[in-house]
Amino acid sequence: MADRLAANDAPILCRRLRWKTMFMALAPPEPGADIDPQHEIDDGFVWCTHSMNCLGPDGVVASREHCREGRSCFERHGQAQGDFPT
Repeated sequence: MADRLAANDAPILCRRLRWKTMFMALAPPEPGADIDPQHEIDDGFVWCTHSMNCLGPDGVVASREHCREGRSCFERHGQAQGDFPT
């Protein structure tokens, strides 16, 4: 899509953030290709897989604006899975 940010300009979002279009195949995936963890968020309705609702485990709204580095519950893509960071 022409209006998408270049990969190096995209914000680093928490790996726990989810939205509907992540589960939609917009184009047939190439064999062995990874799914882009920064897949476009187009409707604003998101949730956190820690809490499974619109709030993160810290009680703050889960959103593209809030679920970034610096938040206490942030997990970078590729970070080892585990309990909620303290």
